[in-house]
Amino acid sequence: MGNSAQTSRPDGGRLSLWPLAVVALILGFALFGDRGILHMLKLSGQKATLAQELTEFEAQNEELRIEIAALRSDRRYIERIARTELGMVRDDELVFQFAERK
Repeated sequence: MGNSAQTSRPDGGRLSLWPLAVVALILGFALFGDRGILHMLKLSGQKATLAQELTEFEAQNEELRIEIAALRSDRRYIERIARTELGMVRDDELVFQFAERK
């Protein structure tokens, strides 16, 4: 009975490392592969950044649309731009220029 209870395994009683290696390989691909968790987290962060930039650009575009509409139709807006940015005056206005004090 002593001999039959101690039957020897063909691999010398050691567990095979193949299943462990396969699991480690699968985990490695799941974490570090092209579609791995770390890559997906990085892409998620990039997506959030791009969504924020898109919102900012959309707001900027809306402001530009409003300015374009004002330039096409609002004479007071056009006059204000001509005065402030181009230094223009009306024919009936006097312009006083003062020298800078040093």
